[in-house]
Amino acid sequence: MFVRYFISIAVLSAACLGATSCGGDDSPTTPSPVCTYTIAPAANSFGPDGGPGNVTVNAPASCTWNATANASWLSITSGSSGTGSGTVAYSVAANPGTDARSASLAVAGHTHAVSQQGKTPTVCSFDISPSRADVGMEETRGTFTVTAPGGCAWTAGSNSSWLTITGGSPGSGNGTVAFLVTANPSAEGRLGLITVADKIFTVRQNANPAICEYSVAPVEFNACMPASSVTAMITAPAGCTWTAAPNASWLTVSSASGSGSGAITINFTDNYDAPRDGIVMVRWPTPTAGQNLRLAQAGCTYAVSQGSFPFAASGGAGTFNVFQQSVPNTCGSATQDRCIWSAVADVPWITISGSMPRTGDDRVNFTVAANATGAARVGRITVRDKVVVVNQAQ
Repeated sequence: MFVRYFISIAVLSAACLGATSCGGDDSPTTPSPVCTYTIAPAANSFGPDGGPGNVTVNAPASCTWNATANASWLSITSGSSGTGSGTVAYSVAANPGTDARSASLAVAGHTHAVSQQGKTPTVCSFDISPSRADVGMEETRGTFTVTAPGGCAWTAGSNSSWLTITGGSPGSGNGTVAFLVTANPSAEGRLGLITVADKIFTVRQNANPAICEYSVAPVEFNACMPASSVTAMITAPAGCTWTAAPNASWLTVSSASGSGSGAITINFTDNYDAPRDGIVMVRWPTPTAGQNLRLAQAGCTYAVSQGSFPFAASGGAGTFNVFQQSVPNTCGSATQDRCIWSAVADVPWITISGSMPRTGDDRVNFTVAANATGAARVGRITVRDKVVVVNQAQ
């Protein structure tokens, strides 16, 4: 049974081989290719400036494929479609921001990842030159420069209505700010500020001296002999400046300069010598304009009853009277004894008796020591501007 079945199969197979067909298609059948794809690389990264990139596609010769980008900053420049192996070329645009970003290409069913760094943040620093302007009372225009990295924005602003920005603001990076200073209608100087970022431009404007009017009272002073002080008042609008300076060493002033109305106190020292005059020169902004304040201080005149004395070598005692008078005599009081004086010997062998100083009219007693030098000698006793000469024989 088994042998007969095997023989039947073999005969049938031989019959089919000899025939053109055994009931099937007369033409041979070509099998469809199996399309498999690979890409390389799978990812790429770029700096903030972007640039070109490539993706290689590996595929059988008859297998087709496409490439697309999913971001506007990622563009395919060639190879958006192909058959068999090929290359996709693309371009990455510059990143305008500081944040990193990512996108991808879909290539033959695979994903090619693209990442891009953000640009380095700009560190904004600002500088101005010059940093100040000193202007006169009249209307003035000016400029100053701003230095800053490109892309760093700034705005110039003024804190005063009389100081206005006329150009250059707002700006970015390097620039120039133009400004206008209006005429100063005031007798007082003023200050304005222009701010650019963290920098300050200072404008100082002079006062308008045309509206300054001054008056001083009193301008004449009479003082007696003791040290004291007197006061004069200056009347002037705010901002109008003045100076005060004495012309004598025995005069000092409490305020050497000022602005607007104010007091000038004049201090003076004792005077028990001849009467004297001094001047305090008050001046306005120009050296030739101003007012002199005159101070007349009383003094004293002196006389002695005897101008010289002769003494023998043995020495002895002497006396003379001192007479004084204040000028004017109204400073001498009812007793006319306000002048102060001292008697002073210029040699040690003359001794003045009694204490010094003294006031009013008085007597000076003195002694002369014996002369053992073997030669005549001369000594002097001084009372203010008077000199009493003592001659001693050998």
